[in-house]
Amino acid sequence: MLLPFFVELEVGIRCPGSASGVRFQNASGAARVDCLYSSSMASRCRILLADDDPAVHRMVQRVATEFGHELTQIRRGSAVLAAALESKPDLIVLDIGFPDADGRDVLAQLKAEARTADIPVLVWSGRHDLESERRIAISLGAEDYVEKTDAQLLMRKIERLLLRLKGTGD
Repeated sequence: MLLPFFVELEVGIRCPGSASGVRFQNASGAARVDCLYSSSMASRCRILLADDDPAVHRMVQRVATEFGHELTQIRRGSAVLAAALESKPDLIVLDIGFPDADGRDVLAQLKAEARTADIPVLVWSGRHDLESERRIAISLGAEDYVEKTDAQLLMRKIERLLLRLKGTGD
């Protein structure tokens, strides 16, 4: 029986045949129920990571592998559109700050190109003006904006976005 005080639901998308989990817990962290299952609807997702920081690439690669996803990595903003056209990702994680391009311009290019316009983009940035950057990213067509603090948080956002997109038939 699920009680109404459960406020958190996390669902993991994993590769076919691997264990995924659902966790329910109340706001205080008590009364937790964990369930593991194998999901036939789950699939390995292709993620394009566009970030100029090699340490970020290593961190996200480790976490993406743990979550069972395939990661393509690029380090130049000017190469994002070509990489998206070539790799045909299910999702793009886009940093805003590149030495060679403004990530907001890159996002606008992705949304203007018919072959990449429907690919969901998560903007991932360490800039400090979070609310202003979030509004700009969403207005340019990003699905969400994630503050660059934690690769686990990023992957949870990715998992939730992929689950929502798969749930709507996209």
